[in-house]
Amino acid sequence: MPDYPHFCAEEFAQDEFFVRWVLRPDAETEAFWQQWLATFAFRRDEVEAARQLVLGLHQLPQARLSSAEKMALRQRIFEEIDTLEAPAPDAHHRWLVPTWQWAAAASVLLMLLGIGQLWQLQQPVSASGYRALLAQARREAGTLRDIDNPTAGTRLVSLPDGSSVLLRPHSRLAFPVRFVGTTRPVYLEGSAFFEVAKNPEKPFFVNTASLVTKVLGTSFEVQAVAKSPRVVVTVKTGRVSVYPQGGEQAQLQARTQRLEGVVLTPNQQATYRLADHQLKRTLLAQPALAGGAAAVFEYEETPIHEVFTQLEKAYGVSIVYDKAVLGNCPLTASFTDEPLFEKLRLICKATRAHYEVLDAQIVVTGPGCR
Repeated sequence: MPDYPHFCAEEFAQDEFFVRWVLRPDAETEAFWQQWLATFAFRRDEVEAARQLVLGLHQLPQARLSSAEKMALRQRIFEEIDTLEAPAPDAHHRWLVPTWQWAAAASVLLMLLGIGQLWQLQQPVSASGYRALLAQARREAGTLRDIDNPTAGTRLVSLPDGSSVLLRPHSRLAFPVRFVGTTRPVYLEGSAFFEVAKNPEKPFFVNTASLVTKVLGTSFEVQAVAKSPRVVVTVKTGRVSVYPQGGEQAQLQARTQRLEGVVLTPNQQATYRLADHQLKRTLLAQPALAGGAAAVFEYEETPIHEVFTQLEKAYGVSIVYDKAVLGNCPLTASFTDEPLFEKLRLICKATRAHYEVLDAQIVVTGPGCR
C-alpha cells in the first residue's frame, strides 16, 4: 500500500485510488478514505488541497484541452506548488507544509485554469433551474425532503426505498418522504453517486434541470453542476437510459418500465451539451474491469477473435472488427494491469491494426495477416 501518511497534496492527486474516490466514489473507496481521515485527521488540509486539484483537472469542462495540454497544465500546477513549499530537512517531512501555502496553491490553480469554474463549484450557485424543477414536482407530488450539502465533504443520504446517495460537495437533492405511485423520482443539482435498490416494477428517475436518468436498479454518477455547460452521467454497474428533460420522450419514459432512448452500460458515459442540446455517448477514458474479471491476460499464438472476446467480457465493451480479415491473426502476449486502451494499442501494433472509439464502441481495422 502507498505510504499515504507521508504523501503531499500533489502525490495524493496523482494516486489512482485517491482519484477514484474523488471522481467516482464507491463503497470501497469511501470506507477506506473516511477511516483513513479519522486516523490521520491532521492530514485533512493536504487531502482537501489534493481533492481540489483533482476536481480542477478532471471535473471541469475541458473539451478544448488535448491530453498533452492537460499533462502540461498538471505539471505547471505542481511546479507552482513546489515553489511555495518551504525547504524540508528530508523527504519524509515534505507534507509538513503550512496550510496558507496550500491556499496559495489553490489560487495558482485558479489562475492556470483561467476559466473561473473551480471557484463556481465552491461558492453558492444559482438554483433557479433547480427551484423551478422542485416547484413543479411539489405541485404534482406534494411535500419533498430537500437536502443541501454546502460542505467540502461527501454526504451519505438514505432514500425511502433503500437506495443510497453519496451527495457530493455543494450539491442538493430532493425526494418524496415516501415513494408512491409507479415511479421513484428524485431531483438533483450538483453531483451525486447513486446506488439504486432494484425494483423493475418501479423505475427510479434522477431529474436535473436539463436531463433525466432512468434506471431499474444500478449504480451510476450524475454531474449536473449549476452554470456548467454540460451534464454528465457515468455508469458503474447495470444499465441506465438518459434523455432531455421535458418533451414527448420524457412523457413516454414516465409511462413505461423499459429503458429506451440513449442506453448506457458499465464503462460508458453520456454528455449532454446545453448549448446545442446534443447528447453524446462515449466510453470512459479508462474503462475498469468488471467485477470478478480476470486481471491477467496470457496469450500464446491465440487467435485475435478469442482475445477480443475476453476483453469484451472483462471490460463490458463492444469491439467491432472484420472477423474474416483479423479474426484468426495469432497473438503472443502477456498483460496484467495495463489499462484497456494500452492493451489495445499493443495488440494493434503486433497485428498491424488500428483502433478508434466511435459511439462507445471500439472499432478495429487492419489489413489482416497472411
